[in-house]
Amino acid sequence: MVSRFGRFTVSSCMAAAMLAGCGGSQPPIGAQETMPQSVAQSAQGAHSGPLLYVSNDGEAHDVKVYRAGAKDPSPIETISDDLDFPVGMCLDGQGTLYVVDDDGWVAEYPAGKTKPSKIITKGIDTPAFCAIDSKGNLWVTNISGPNVTEYLPGSTKPHAVITKGITYPDGIAIDHSGNMYVGNGGNNGFGPYSIVVYAHGSKSPSRTITDGVTAPVGITVDAHGTVYVANDATNNVEEYRSGQNKPYQTITDDMNLPVGLTVNQQGWLYVVNHGNFVVVEFAPGSITPSNRQISKGLYSSEGTAYSPPLLP
Repeated sequence: MVSRFGRFTVSSCMAAAMLAGCGGSQPPIGAQETMPQSVAQSAQGAHSGPLLYVSNDGEAHDVKVYRAGAKDPSPIETISDDLDFPVGMCLDGQGTLYVVDDDGWVAEYPAGKTKPSKIITKGIDTPAFCAIDSKGNLWVTNISGPNVTEYLPGSTKPHAVITKGITYPDGIAIDHSGNMYVGNGGNNGFGPYSIVVYAHGSKSPSRTITDGVTAPVGITVDAHGTVYVANDATNNVEEYRSGQNKPYQTITDDMNLPVGLTVNQQGWLYVVNHGNFVVVEFAPGSITPSNRQISKGLYSSEGTAYSPPLLP
């Protein structure tokens, strides 16, 4: 099995080597599917207001739940049942949370629940991140496949498998047009690095992004189709306008091995730093962090998801 923790050890060295030397060696308004208020409340269980989920794959082996928008809040809930090394996460339109576990499964938690209703193992091989498409299908990147597997709602068996253009897949995101973005090479720290783009319904890449891509991990897409890529080896998040192959701006402030990314319906971006276990918040369009960061309860943090989610 490929060790994701080992990946970050390598990436940390690479980042230090590049920066200081390593010793020793909204879809358009009206087009967006939003979560109905009743579903949003159900997804949050007894907790009111929007939530931010953050995974800890180190000694904690859990997912912490926070009130989004608060200044360094303490976690209001912990999810740990059937989790060993949780990495990526995603939420569907019913508030179901899917947690990708590096040890070889995806745990499915119904809205407001802390115990999984299903465990997906078929087609899973060192999984990394996940995404939900407009039909509610689950997509999972598998580093050791290497491939991307699709699961229909409620199913635990793969419906489709993508292998073309896939090398070491990590982050994954789907935009409002159905285009899917998959990051290659982030897990091993050596490349080749790329973001491969698949048009809706296609199993072959329509284009490949390499400019500004260095050990990509998390990927997310906002309502306008802007693509955000976390490069942990170079301590930045690159932003690409819809359909473009070159970044138009770069986030570097307060970045420390950025890995997980998520964006909410209003365009606020959340970046998980694996280097110092802090979640950094950015206002829509800004490359300067807000003064609201999250650090309490985090250890070896990796992935993140926002409730209610921005869906394709």
